[in-house]
Formats: sequence, structure tokens, C-alpha cells
Amino acid sequence: MPALREHFRSADLGEAEAYINRSYGSVDLDAQDLVFEESSVGDDRFGLRRLNIRGGYSAECDLDAIIVVHSDARYEWEIDGERGDAADPVLFQPGSTLACRLQDTRVQVVALPMDALTDLARTVYNDDTVTVRFDGTRAADPALLRAWQSASAMAFAAETALDNDLARASLFRSIAVSTLEAFPLIGDRAERRETVAQQQRAYRAAVAFFEQNASLPITVDDAAAAAGVGSAALRRAFRAHSAAGRTPMEHLTTVRLDAARAEMVGTPIGSVDDLSEIASRWGFSVAGLRRHHLAAYGNSPEDLLGL
Repeated sequence: MPALREHFRSADLGEAEAYINRSYGSVDLDAQDLVFEESSVGDDRFGLRRLNIRGGYSAECDLDAIIVVHSDARYEWEIDGERGDAADPVLFQPGSTLACRLQDTRVQVVALPMDALTDLARTVYNDDTVTVRFDGTRAADPALLRAWQSASAMAFAAETALDNDLARASLFRSIAVSTLEAFPLIGDRAERRETVAQQQRAYRAAVAFFEQNASLPITVDDAAAAAGVGSAALRRAFRAHSAAGRTPMEHLTTVRLDAARAEMVGTPIGSVDDLSEIASRWGFSVAGLRRHHLAAYGNSPEDLLGL
């Protein structure tokens, strides 16, 4: 499915208010001489928004998603008695009314629906009881803030590539995990970080096990045992840390497919029988090898080999 893209520009206050209501939640807009322009891209898990404001407006918003805003001192905000600007990224979440004032400025917004971020948090922290609630608007420390800014910059730079499902899934994980880590969640931070470290260790151990034993009749359960976790925990670790968004089984299939392709390219093959032997050696039927090869590389083994 391609990314959802939208561009809106209007100098009409009513049109701008209707658009902001649809994009951010309930809003009450007050403006004069306003030109509101926004470009957005994303899917049901996240949105990247660029705003260009000529003139100025004030608004009160009841948000329906978590947003992280980065602009300059001309973006002024107030929420729950706290005030500030967006010269450094600032996070706002549903549950309180956000008052903001923008004047002749450009703004970048990362929007994360609560259900998508909660689902990822429960996977990353291996805890189905996690409720995502942030303890404040600012990042926990400068190093984590820089990591978030790096992930955000990469996300906005990759806008044109986001029609690719894998690129979009990888970008969502990167920016969502960076948000969970950079901005302080309510709860035991040390315990959560240890859970993430455990998952990373399990993921790396399973990847190594797959690569070293791909030619053997191994299973995902074998990889989980080698990593010292259960199969469900390993699936969570892959979901949280696999750059391509693969499950353990998909990763094993990819390792085997790459090995089979390397053998096909490096071995003289004169018949479908030879191809059948290679497929069997790497755990495929010929039909299965053909299907996976076509999906991964865009051609069949027969096309590759001229059979």
C-alpha cells in the first residue's frame, strides 16, 4: 500500500480550521492575514508534516495523537500551565488542551497515533500492560534529544521513498522507538532499558544462529532456545529490532534464499533437476524457491539461469 500524501494551502480561515480539525483534533482557530500551508506523508502508524505559516494564528487544540513539534521561537505554546517555544523539539499528548501561537514560521511535526505507539511500546518492552504516558514535554537529556533529532532528520529526508512498505515500516520503528526513549515515559526507565537490551541480545543471537545453521533443518524454536528466550519473546524481539520488519521465520527464509541464489550463480546448472537439488538443499521446493525468488529479486531462478 502506498503512503498517504496530502498537500493543503489556503488563505481562508474556515478552510484552514477545517483542515487542522481533521489532521490534529478539535481546534479553535483565531487568525488574521493567514496563509496556512502543510505537506504531509505517512500511514495509519505515523505522519510527517511540514507547515509553512505566513502571517499568524492562535489555536487551542484537543489532540487525538502524540505530536512532536520542532520549529523556532516564533512557535509559542502553553499546556497545563507550562509555556515554551519549539526551538528544541517538544512533545504534546492527548489529554490536555494545547494553546499555541505561530507567526511567520516553518514547522516540522511528527505525529504518532496513540494505539500504534502503544502497540510498539508493548512489543519493545515485552509488556502487554504498558500504557504510554509521557512525563512532560521535553526530552530526558541532550544525548537522547540528539538521537531523536537524527531519527527525525532521516525520516523527513526519506519522504520521497515512503511509497515502499518496508522503508515506511523501518522509518516508523526508528522514529517511534526514538520517541519512546528520548521523552520520559511515566514508569521505571531503568527496567524498560534493560528489557530493550535483553531483546537486542536475543535478536543478535538469533540472527547469528540463523546465518550459521541455515543449511540445517532448524526451526524458529531452535533459534529462540539458542538465544535463551521463548519463541513469543523472539518474535517480539524481531518485531522491535529487525530493520526490515521481518519475523524470525521470514529472516530465516531470506538467509536461505540468499544462500540458494549464491549457489545458483556460482554453480554450473544445466537442468531443472540441478535446480531442484539446490532448492532442496536450502529447504525449498522448486515452486517455493521460484515464488520467494520472484518476490525478492523480480525474476525466477529459471530466468536467472537461462533455463
